Amino acid sequence: MPSQPFRHQPPPVLRAAIYGPTHQIGRWQPTCTAWCTARRYDLVSVVDETPDAARWSDLLHAMADGDIDIAVVASLADLPPNRMARVETIGRRQPVRRGRGLHTLVYLPPWDVELWRRRGLTWADRAGLNVRDLVVETPDAHEWAGVVRMMAAGEVQLVVMGSWGHLPPHRLPRVEVAGATLPGLLQPRAVDWYSAQ
Repeated sequence: MPSQPFRHQPPPVLRAAIYGPTHQIGRWQPTCTAWCTARRYDLVSVVDETPDAARWSDLLHAMADGDIDIAVVASLADLPPNRMARVETIGRRQPVRRGRGLHTLVYLPPWDVELWRRRGLTWADRAGLNVRDLVVETPDAHEWAGVVRMMAAGEVQLVVMGSWGHLPPHRLPRVEVAGATLPGLLQPRAVDWYSAQ
């Protein structure tokens, strides 16, 4: 029986939404549109945020439902600081005390789990956060989609992680910063680790 020739399947087209502050749409919209075009993303929406950050929740729901794979921003500073359902990294400074009642999830890389678990729990305790869950990522990045669903559903308001570099490079959905390389904010160690798996 003759073997069938191998046919290379093109990767699926990723659906993107671009996002930024309402009053500066002329600054970020062309940059983000060019980014999507260069990467051949299917641009399905442009979301200009309201002052009360209400549309961030809509964007999270679209990502959690699988309607959007990528949210593109011109700068991380364009994400509203008062939005709920956001990611915070453990910095060298003491966390800002937020008061009890905010639910958080500590997201851990698949290496040095005990170290990052301890640091994440300590950070959350100092910030006065209620830790709802600990999630250790897998090499196939399959845990991240569930984290986004929990944020969209309002089950957690904050996700705490050691570094932006702990996010797997191939996760979906994700936020991309226009002008950054695709590994973006990832530490070389994270890229190497996920590439080796």
